[in-house]
Amino acid sequence: MPDQARAPLALRALARRLARPEAPTFDLELLDGSVHRMGLGDRPAFRIALRSPRGWQALLSMDETRIGEAYMHGDLDFSGDLLAALDLRRVLSDRHPLASIWRFVQPWLLGDARADKTWVPQHYDYGNDFYFAFLDRKFRLYSQALYRSQDDSLEEAAQNKLDWILDACRLEAGQHVLDVGGGWGSFAGYAGSRGVDVTMLTISREQYAYLSEWCATHTLPGRSTVVYESIFDYAPAERYDAIVLLGVMEHLPNYPALFRKFEALLKRGGRLYMDFAAGRRKFDVSAFTYRYIFPGDHTPVVLPELLAAANRTALEPITLHNDRHSYFLTLQAWARNLEAAHEELAARFGERVYRLFQIYLWAGAHLHREGGLESYRVLFQKSRDLPCAEIGFSASP
Repeated sequence: MPDQARAPLALRALARRLARPEAPTFDLELLDGSVHRMGLGDRPAFRIALRSPRGWQALLSMDETRIGEAYMHGDLDFSGDLLAALDLRRVLSDRHPLASIWRFVQPWLLGDARADKTWVPQHYDYGNDFYFAFLDRKFRLYSQALYRSQDDSLEEAAQNKLDWILDACRLEAGQHVLDVGGGWGSFAGYAGSRGVDVTMLTISREQYAYLSEWCATHTLPGRSTVVYESIFDYAPAERYDAIVLLGVMEHLPNYPALFRKFEALLKRGGRLYMDFAAGRRKFDVSAFTYRYIFPGDHTPVVLPELLAAANRTALEPITLHNDRHSYFLTLQAWARNLEAAHEELAARFGERVYRLFQIYLWAGAHLHREGGLESYRVLFQKSRDLPCAEIGFSASP
């Protein structure tokens, strides 16, 4: 912290920078215990408490990555409404050009498949029990649930989503589906209970071990198998009745190559389902996100580019639904579940990992609430040379 002579000057400078209509009002607790009101309002929505000189320097920098790092490492604390605290992003900077460039160099050097196998597990391999603490208890679905109303439980909304996919893909007993990024078997278990065979692809070692044991110990009407492989390198002899991707497209930004692969893997008339977070600009994510949450070239999907890639194949779009509010409610439910398990998770996995995911989940909820991120379900069919893809598609939204 600056010495006593300079501290008031730094504090006044910070207060001036935060005296803007778009900045939230909050209380700032300094290292000496004194509390100062920041912002133009009368009622603070949250409090920031400094715990070390590093926390003070991070806050003075007005850099969102440095502030996030300071919170993650315990150099400052937030209390109160964390969604309101994330309104600070409106007045913070996030300029880290060299770090941003490096994440695009690696796929060029390694290729998409090798880069994915390096990056993707860094998000999913913290330990299965960590994720199970905040996902829905029934299906462990790690993509947006589908809320019919604000009163739906997370488990009800997850089942709504799985029901919708089965209906939209017209899946029946005996058909075979490729689940790209199988997660913890949420789709495979639900579809398998209805007699649908599912092959799951994953490049997470933790998930592969979990799914291998799950497939060996669960007997369902449908057959479930798991393969450790990237979608780009996967080359089965058979073709599938449907392909599903639940919250995976953000990891696969090479849309033209991906849709060529989907076209090759689908039977004539087969359906392709995907859901994802979306944005208006590709790779428009914060430095904190690509450093700590989703390393590499992870990006919200850009819908026009996705549809343009599909347009160069035999895949025809059938329906599209906006799920932005459902994703907000999902992330909010996950964040609350995480916070309810704080003591256990911090003891088992460390306070740093707990705080990292707390930032990630609430920041995602904030972006979906404010419109910084969008969310969609999209359904395609391999329809070229068929007279009609659908007459009055009837799956309810």
